Amino acid sequence: MDYGIIDCHAHIFPPAATAAGFQDVTTHLLHQQRSMHVHGNQPYRRMGDRSVATDRPLWDPNDPSAAGRKDVNFRVGTHGRYEWTVDGEDQYVQFLAPWMSNLEMPAETLLAYMNYAGVATAVLQNDHIYGNLAEDFAAASTDHPGRFIGLAQVEEAFAYADTELQRLHDEVGRLGMAGFYFTTTGLFRSGYKPMHSDPVYDPYWSLVERSGLPIFWVQSGNSPVGTYEDEMRHLARIVERFPRIRHILVHGVPTALYAGENDRLTLPPILEMLLTEAPVSAEILYPIAWGGRQEYPYPRAHVHIRQLLDRFGAGRFLWGSDAPNVDRYCTYTQSLTYFTKYSDYLSDADRRAILRDNAVALIPALRQTAAQR
Repeated sequence: MDYGIIDCHAHIFPPAATAAGFQDVTTHLLHQQRSMHVHGNQPYRRMGDRSVATDRPLWDPNDPSAAGRKDVNFRVGTHGRYEWTVDGEDQYVQFLAPWMSNLEMPAETLLAYMNYAGVATAVLQNDHIYGNLAEDFAAASTDHPGRFIGLAQVEEAFAYADTELQRLHDEVGRLGMAGFYFTTTGLFRSGYKPMHSDPVYDPYWSLVERSGLPIFWVQSGNSPVGTYEDEMRHLARIVERFPRIRHILVHGVPTALYAGENDRLTLPPILEMLLTEAPVSAEILYPIAWGGRQEYPYPRAHVHIRQLLDRFGAGRFLWGSDAPNVDRYCTYTQSLTYFTKYSDYLSDADRRAILRDNAVALIPALRQTAAQR
């Protein structure tokens, strides 16, 4: 492929045990404990014999607010693990790859991944579990021109507050962030009240719309927001009030929720509407979700991808890796080649659209980078 491939979903971050852009280590750890509570891809295990632990001891299931956090000595471990202690028993979850002894991903390591796989540019997504990292992203972009662009982070539960709006102005202005990142799991800080589609959030959505930059969304299939369809209904309300905002569904369409016999997809009407009538795109990013359930090159994933492309067209999708998380299932290069080498159902033009052109069309900073190549 003679064009610059763009990875729309990658991460760099300092050691997980640091404040990582938060006001203190304690606040960062709060976000990390909540993230491990809602994390479902990897099982909890007992440290002693590595057997699976089925209880969910990190949070009160009846209290999604910060007050629901349980005191279990939750801590950052080593080699990709988060750890805690319940009734004297140490447990852990293997969230990152075992090689990550310090749970960190320097920009230079991600760059080496990209160079080896033949990826030109990565969009750095800014989730609280890694930190509030706009400063780090700006430094990486300066140190490696054209290789990285970053997304602005907000405390979602308070996104409408003046302090958060001022911080976003700084991240987009001074630091040059190229888009926004919003995860509905961040609403736990306010106990999911109000919801992000409530008019009280309009100052935030107005800022996003005026910026002309896209917003990358992380939504859940089952959370205090509701089902995935409920998540999409909240998104639809925002689309209706702010029609010029462009949206990208991080982790892509959760097709496993809607697969029937012979893996035939029946998507809910709200999702069909958003992907046909609204400015909504989605990542193609299957290894991070499917890697624990089937082997490379994920043949069932291709059955789903083909149906999505047939229904909505290649113009709605962007490729992403979720590096370095994907390392717990496959290599970075394989997170690309499962798609490039096993998608003979795609034309060259459609493959290029998903790997590059759609991202360039959505993100102004990528158009500048592409023009300089």
